[in-house]
Amino acid sequence: MNIKVIHKQLIIANIILFVVSFLFLEYSKIFRMDTEKHWIYSFGHNWWFMIAIPSAFWGSLISGAYSLWKVTKHKYLYFSFSMFPFITFILIVSI
Repeated sequence: MNIKVIHKQLIIANIILFVVSFLFLEYSKIFRMDTEKHWIYSFGHNWWFMIAIPSAFWGSLISGAYSLWKVTKHKYLYFSFSMFPFITFILIVSI
């Protein structure tokens, strides 16, 4: 079993989770004032705060630590891609 392939897939899945969750959050803002579809807005924000942020945060930290610990070739490239959701979240919050 090739560990690098699985690690690449986990990094890509973590980035995709973060991006899709962020897009869903932004899409759900359309339904903020709609009384019939306000549940979409609530669900989007609940998803973002309860699932997307913790998953991306812990996934980034675990993948980044694993990249520095186990990967020998292109270690810092794997680390930078692993930390992409975490750094993007920090930038979004600070702006």
